[in-house]
Amino acid sequence: MAGAIAGRLTVNQRHNVETLVVLQPIAVDTGSPDREGMLVLANGMLVAVLVQLMAPEHRNPGYWFLESGFGSLRDLKPPAFETLEEAKRWLRQRLNTRDAV
Repeated sequence: MAGAIAGRLTVNQRHNVETLVVLQPIAVDTGSPDREGMLVLANGMLVAVLVQLMAPEHRNPGYWFLESGFGSLRDLKPPAFETLEEAKRWLRQRLNTRDAV
């Protein structure tokens, strides 16, 4: 019974809690010089991989690109982000919107 109550409280209170987004550095084999990456974890779950654009053919070298999204982020194609903070803000907003549904 206590487990069922705790489960209900988690669902009902979820809308009042901001998603915790954590970035973890990782090298990514993209087949190009764009190798510096970040795993994106939301509340402990892998939701995306960001890669920093370094190759000279990119319009915005140094920006961060959503290389791959998972779950509700899978088919999204946002513009490149100037900073990791900007990327985190965008990701948190999308994830919080998803959780509100």
